[in-house]
Amino acid sequence: MTSAVLSIGFVMLHTSPLDVPGTKDAGGMNVVVRAQAEALAQAGHRVRIFTRRSDEETPARVELMPNLTVELLDAGPARLLAKGEHERVMEDFSRLLAAALAADTVDVLHAEHWFSGIAALPVAHELGIPLAQSYHSIAAPPESPLGDGERPESPGRLAGEARLAHEADLIIAVSEAERETVLARLKGDPDRVRVVPLGVDTALFRPCDTAECDEQRDWLRGGGRPEVILVGRLHPLKGFDLAIEAIALLPQAERPTLRIVGASPPDGDEYARALHESVVAHGMLTTTAFDGALRRRELAERIRSAALMLVPSHTETFGLVALEAAASGVPVIARDAGGLREAVVAGETGELVAGDDPAVWADTISRMLADTDGLKRMGSAARRHALQRSWQASADRLVEVYREVASRA
Repeated sequence: MTSAVLSIGFVMLHTSPLDVPGTKDAGGMNVVVRAQAEALAQAGHRVRIFTRRSDEETPARVELMPNLTVELLDAGPARLLAKGEHERVMEDFSRLLAAALAADTVDVLHAEHWFSGIAALPVAHELGIPLAQSYHSIAAPPESPLGDGERPESPGRLAGEARLAHEADLIIAVSEAERETVLARLKGDPDRVRVVPLGVDTALFRPCDTAECDEQRDWLRGGGRPEVILVGRLHPLKGFDLAIEAIALLPQAERPTLRIVGASPPDGDEYARALHESVVAHGMLTTTAFDGALRRRELAERIRSAALMLVPSHTETFGLVALEAAASGVPVIARDAGGLREAVVAGETGELVAGDDPAVWADTISRMLADTDGLKRMGSAARRHALQRSWQASADRLVEVYREVASRA
């Protein structure tokens, strides 16, 4: 593979880059793959994203931009599946992926999540295509605490992730924290794991300009409450229940308003109901908004209007929303865990909080909101931190890794 231009195939079996993050099973992974794919396409590489058809309306091939297409494979029923159901369609997806690539091959395959990797692995071997694997999250045994990672949503996940750590040509991690998990939990080979840092769209996610902030400043000067924002799927792993408990501990006169952006995964309505019930039980109904999932532009507007973002996730391979808040000039209070330690610079762009004690979280929220000058300093530092990250730099690093994996294969 000597050509300067690469042909790259991303494999996303269980979720589509066409889905709005925060809906279905779309989340940070969707944002990452689409942003990296767009940056690769803009650099002149030919990029195809293979995903499963989950409705009958979307065409079989969607061109997102020059050099970037999404190809929908008819594996399983053309409807939304619960995450755990996808293991049943992996074999069909693999067969259809092999046919698509036999007709029009690529220089490298990049599988996203274990479903995609196990489906792509026999295809890569059969057609002689090097395979890079990204996990985005790594399962922990069912009896493990939430901080150890997601539960295996289907029977083959634990074994599938371990198999990929040894049989994929290279593993791509999004943070040093994820790299360490691959080595410790999956017994991966350190010589076959590479970290590709994530980027952020600093044009879309930007601080409030003067005109936008006028109304917000007037509101606060008139005694209005500052706003705290939570962003992500309504799933227990995200820890939104802890954020509600923490804010409920603050005296009513000091409570900020709370905005929750995100929707339930296909099989997760029970947790969403529990969050709504908790808001009512704590008398926070008039100061809490559930926005559901938002388009990226709307999300950016909501984030830059907030005084503070909370990321109480029990575990994150990185925590992209924390970097999006930083780009927006909004300080973050995040859990002291996993990749969040890399997304937030403690004491400079936000604070890291250990554990599940709502009182500790409440004290941190109260202290930071009371220090308006400190919030401004942190917001400026956060923006500077985010400006050092770009999706083009992330894509450039991917190209280096792709060339390495191709030369190894």
